[in-house]
Amino acid sequence: MKKKNKSTKSAPQKVALILSGGGARAAYQVGVLKAISEWYPRVHASPFTIYCGISAGALNATSLACHSSSFRLGVKKLSWLWSKLHTKDVFSSSYGDILHHLGRQGFARMRAQYHCAPPFGLLDNRPLRTLLNNVINYNKIEHQIINKHLHGLAITASNYQTSKSVTFYQGQPEIKPWVRSRAIGQQCQITTEHLLASSAIPIVFPASQIGHGYYGDGSVHQIAPLRPALKMGAEKLLIIDLAPPQTKSKQAVPSAPGLATLGGHLMDAIFADTLSADLEHLDRMNNIVSSLDSKKAENLALRQVSAFHLSPSSPFEPLVEKYYSHMPIAVRGLMRLLGISPVEDAAITSYLLFEPKYINHLIDMGYQDAQNRRSDLTAFLSIE
Repeated sequence: MKKKNKSTKSAPQKVALILSGGGARAAYQVGVLKAISEWYPRVHASPFTIYCGISAGALNATSLACHSSSFRLGVKKLSWLWSKLHTKDVFSSSYGDILHHLGRQGFARMRAQYHCAPPFGLLDNRPLRTLLNNVINYNKIEHQIINKHLHGLAITASNYQTSKSVTFYQGQPEIKPWVRSRAIGQQCQITTEHLLASSAIPIVFPASQIGHGYYGDGSVHQIAPLRPALKMGAEKLLIIDLAPPQTKSKQAVPSAPGLATLGGHLMDAIFADTLSADLEHLDRMNNIVSSLDSKKAENLALRQVSAFHLSPSSPFEPLVEKYYSHMPIAVRGLMRLLGISPVEDAAITSYLLFEPKYINHLIDMGYQDAQNRRSDLTAFLSIE
């Protein structure tokens, strides 16, 4: 009697795409993904089965997760959306709308205490809610999960009541919620409210209410940006960061930092996401795992996780100075009133410049950076 040889085919590795926050800067991520998508066949499924996003990166991650079965199509739709984006599609940008919003904010805080005032924000991001409801079909997320094209989608926001980082995730049943001292993972159905919460830059945009809590930008309390992907079982991490290289100050004599300069530094610190420290921790853990035998590592629930970190090769400030005049005049007036200069405070402006020429330049920058590192990326993603 002949025995049948059963060929055991190892399951494909779970590759996670981690997209950090940065407002309009997130267009750079679209350029990187546009280049990668061209290295695959037209109808190829996404090489990423896990998507993790914070702030503007959460919008990109969710849109791509909806098209996990067709990677190039998903990137093409996302690229089209960003290339057509205007400031008025993200927040109210006319004189009348800005004055009405600020007046409503001030009047609400002059009423009696038993009237609950709305969350404070200098800018009204209701146009973004309308845009997200129109362009993202959230039902597709569950469809991709059922068909095994998507393992999990994670969106991180900050709970202002508990000062904890909350990761809302939707994925396969084997992904279990997690609890850490300053971070929790909560299973739910991802909606527009989660994206608005994750992208609500403090002071700039109002917090978003989910359940009984108010949530803001996911980068505020995020101390371990790689954790959501690792908790969902990722074995490879592609991280597209939005922290540009540091440039020297143009000022011959350093001056005391003003309100806008401090705001720019705070926003840069928020969106840094402590990523460098988390990558160093991952590297140390990989060294520890490599020194253990496979059985002991399995008993300790440890595994090797490789990571590829990609960030902009050029600073954003020169682009901001070039395209600052494309920003609506009412927004420029508000920024001038707050003491924000297009030249000296270009860092904070780079987050809010949602105009086509600036955005398309960022997409081209991301595309070129990915092409320059094509051999490394194809090796990491095992692209033949």
